Amino acid sequence: MLRRLRRIDEGAYQRAVSVGVPSLDPYTPKFVQATDNMAPWFLVAGTLAVSGNPRLRRTAMRALAAAGMANAASAAVKQVVRRPRPDSSAVPRARFPYRDYPSGSFPSGHTAAAVGFATGVGADAPRPLTALVGLLAGAVAVSRVHSGVHYPGDVLGGAAIGAGAALVARTLVPPRPELAFGARAVAAPDCNGDPEGSGVTVVLNPRAADGGMPTPHVADTTTRISRVLPRARIMTTTADDDMAEMMDTAARESRVLAVAGGDGTVNTAAQAALAHERPLLVLPDGTLNNFARTLGLDSVDRALEAYRDGRTARVDVGDVDGRIFLNTSSFGSYPRMVERRDRWAHRVGKWPAFALALLQDLVAVEPTPAMVDGRPTRVWWAFVGNCRYRTHARVPALRENLADSRLDVRVLEARSPFPRLRAIADVVAGHRALGGGYTERLAPHLSLRIAASPRLLAVDGEVVEGSSEVRFTKHPAALRVFVPAISSS
Repeated sequence: MLRRLRRIDEGAYQRAVSVGVPSLDPYTPKFVQATDNMAPWFLVAGTLAVSGNPRLRRTAMRALAAAGMANAASAAVKQVVRRPRPDSSAVPRARFPYRDYPSGSFPSGHTAAAVGFATGVGADAPRPLTALVGLLAGAVAVSRVHSGVHYPGDVLGGAAIGAGAALVARTLVPPRPELAFGARAVAAPDCNGDPEGSGVTVVLNPRAADGGMPTPHVADTTTRISRVLPRARIMTTTADDDMAEMMDTAARESRVLAVAGGDGTVNTAAQAALAHERPLLVLPDGTLNNFARTLGLDSVDRALEAYRDGRTARVDVGDVDGRIFLNTSSFGSYPRMVERRDRWAHRVGKWPAFALALLQDLVAVEPTPAMVDGRPTRVWWAFVGNCRYRTHARVPALRENLADSRLDVRVLEARSPFPRLRAIADVVAGHRALGGGYTERLAPHLSLRIAASPRLLAVDGEVVEGSSEVRFTKHPAALRVFVPAISSS
């Protein structure tokens, strides 16, 4: 059977390389060179990431993660199969690739990455973008055979791996259904502040959106704030500033604390707002802006409009040993992945760094021995969400209520035999726990004990060292925030 398939594959290869337009042959090596090292996918992902559209940023992360996982998986399969490259003697010399490829022929890694990326984009990107990326991925697949580098069967195998990687990436970074107006919260008295911003202090973190590197959109954000609130005080952080101290000073000296940055920056601002009992205005200016989007503030302009309307609400705050979290806290392997992402982000950007960290996490991570609510277990990763998340993916993505007084606890445990394979099955399966190690529950509190160091926790995306015994709790309706008029109830 295998011999027959091989003969069919070789025959298809001979027919494929015999077809072509001679005048286009010299461009084939240039196209092949341009698609090496996932270059087009990094370019597309980078363009989406800096587009300013949070949905496209999320699409970029999912697609790049899929491409990276597909590329790594195909490299591993090559080491096992070791199929020789096809005979390229029938390929016109002008069509020869610009370099030799010493690795095995099956599967096509370029095709795997291309299909993984295109399928990841197609999960929730606009149709024209999906079609454009799909055409580019198809061209990559065809070029691998047309240039004599792969058999058609190699390309089909790579496409299957890419589709599987995209399924994993979709589970980890699911398409996010949007809330029309923001999550429910507890209504609070209106805050009728000065319409020109007197008494408002805005702390702006210019490094929030790109892994610690200043971004060019900061000047535009500052201009928009100054145009709407000309009397507001704007404080821009630098790499040398103590963020917590700056937030504390800003909250103490103002009637309204506003923050422009990502979720980690917003977390620091929320601590200061709680300490000084100030209403918090969140201006989404980071990478994901999970908390701001959950409030219904999907742009800086909409947040400024919420301030002018004066509508506020109270939302729950999670607490892990005195450190608050607005979105999620996590333990297990995830904090280490965040550390690797931040370490690489300065060189390659946050989205590629996330994909690289995720790949290493899937291959090299070991479960963390822990006691969860008094029960001994080994944890691959665990999320503790501030309020219930609607989506059932392994990475929570959407909340409809920010004042339900509950923690959303999601744990992926190591189960024997074959713990790693069972964990991968659980990740791929979405809400179906095929490996038997994934659980979800709602709870008012959670206790955790980790005996061995380092005891790392991720709190709203920032990694901190925890103590040997940690308790997760809730502060119901503790934080007063500005919201669109329809968000409170």
